Amino acid sequence: MKVFRRLLTYSYRYKGRLVAGILLSFLVSIFNGASLTSMVPIFDSLGTSKDYKFKIALTKRDSYLLEKIQKKQSISRLEVIESKVTFLKLRVNSYFEELEPNEVVFTFVILVFPVYIMKLICLMGAIYFINSTGALAIRDLRLEIYNKVQYLPLDYFLKEKTGILMSRIINDVDILGKIISADLKDAIIDYFYIVTHLLLLFFLSWQLTILVFVVIPLIMGPISAFTEKIRKATKSQQERLSALNGHLQEIIAGIRVIRAFSMEKRESEKFFKINDELSGKTFKGHFYHQVGPAIIELTGSLVAAIFLSFGAYLISGENFSKGMFLAFFLTLVFIMRPLKQMSVMFNLIQSAVSAGDRVFEIIDTKTDIENSIQVEKLPKKIQKINLVNITYTYPGVQKKALDDISLEVKRGETVAFVGDSGAGKSTLKDLLSRLIDPTEGFVSFDDIDIRRFNFAELRDRIGVVSQDVFLFNASIRENLTMGKNYSEEKILQSIEDAYAADFIKSLPQGLETLVGENGVMLSGGERQRLSIARAILRDPEILILDEATSALDNESERQVQNALEKLYKNRTVIIIAHRLSTIQIANRIYYLEEGKIVEHGTHDELISIPSKYKILYEYQFSATS
Repeated sequence: MKVFRRLLTYSYRYKGRLVAGILLSFLVSIFNGASLTSMVPIFDSLGTSKDYKFKIALTKRDSYLLEKIQKKQSISRLEVIESKVTFLKLRVNSYFEELEPNEVVFTFVILVFPVYIMKLICLMGAIYFINSTGALAIRDLRLEIYNKVQYLPLDYFLKEKTGILMSRIINDVDILGKIISADLKDAIIDYFYIVTHLLLLFFLSWQLTILVFVVIPLIMGPISAFTEKIRKATKSQQERLSALNGHLQEIIAGIRVIRAFSMEKRESEKFFKINDELSGKTFKGHFYHQVGPAIIELTGSLVAAIFLSFGAYLISGENFSKGMFLAFFLTLVFIMRPLKQMSVMFNLIQSAVSAGDRVFEIIDTKTDIENSIQVEKLPKKIQKINLVNITYTYPGVQKKALDDISLEVKRGETVAFVGDSGAGKSTLKDLLSRLIDPTEGFVSFDDIDIRRFNFAELRDRIGVVSQDVFLFNASIRENLTMGKNYSEEKILQSIEDAYAADFIKSLPQGLETLVGENGVMLSGGERQRLSIARAILRDPEILILDEATSALDNESERQVQNALEKLYKNRTVIIIAHRLSTIQIANRIYYLEEGKIVEHGTHDELISIPSKYKILYEYQFSATS
């Protein structure tokens, strides 16, 4: 219930709507009770002789007050109010004393109609206010999850399958949406039905009502027996559905590899296993959902038989008419449905708890980076970048990705990092963009820790061209501008500088051509040129190139390299490369090995001495000769 209460906090944000819906739900139950009570005089009047007169029975309290008033004894303020109710009963009785039985029936039929109209109006209002509250609450919850996903640690996306994450955001949130909108509306109305109609039953016959309270535990017993089974079955069902989504996403993304290695049969077997488990769990969950209410309905039928027998006995007395018995029986039959619905609602809450656990697990995941409370203003021009005793260890990994790195990069310098895969080069890139924060030490711009700068402002100063180019399923123009406004002249100049103009002009719709999911309509070299054009268009103060020309052929690489070298002017450039031909112009080259800087210097300095850089350079040079 902790998860359910937390879920309801999203509805409490719209408490005005929620309170209005609850009040209208209460009125729905009151009007429904009034319509059922009106059946008493109707049933009592049907088939009776003309001597029958409908009367509202006076209580002992009414008789006591009338006696005090006749004796002119003083009465309290509360008794004054009670006496007015008593006199109203007398006036009603006086009115109906003049009517024949058929006229009594006609009068109450006329009175019932507006009661039903009011019930309908209140029901429509309750549906609108409670359902809209739930819809707004789920909108806020889904937005909160989406915003949280934007700041989850990068390693979270490596550990969690995309399909499973999507299932949590879509399928699980849909389950929660239903429970706090339509289902919540039903639960509130059913709750008021049960409370008000139990009071009505007590008013009609306290003896039969006591019997109701004896029987209720018999009805709740089967509910309790199935609750735990339903919770377990539903949780397993959602977990298997998430696993199925994750598997499908992985298969679709890796279909080329699967076919290339003839893995179709193996993947089909895996799918069959997950799908078979999902089918079994789904059947079990549906079975329990269906059987639970059926057992309650059977119990209700047995209870009805008991009440019919006991009611016949009470009718033989003087204070319990057949109209009261029929009204009691109709009310009892009516209340069975809310009781049944509440049992189903309780089962649905168990389902929502399982889904809520998975949803709130995402929301409660701690982010590894956060915006500073006291944000510093970025310098107009960043004069230097310092890495001070930087150590970084990825979560769940013991080996350090970076180990006590310290260096300084001045404005306008071009600095390169080289080394084998896993040496820590890309980790340095992520630290400078503040995609991750160091485990120890800090990165500073002009001696100010970058953790004191606003995310957006900091990253707006930095342009990254990566070997892993990501393009949205949108037009080339949208992938270049990334939601910002640039002049047409500047856009055209950026694609010229990136040597992308020729292939863009050859496309059917030019800049408006859709590139497909992750740029599937373009070649690897074309995607990388767009990435470079995007960075040129942004005109960043700090430019980070992570294998920026790795997907280009030799001629294109030469052309793009010339374009990039133009960008190096009046700009701080950090190059991460395996191909050493792209970094010879760097002011300083750092050679990384197992997260440490083992040597640094200019290209000429490093090849003039016995160095790891020289060995790597000579190997690449000989391989291309």
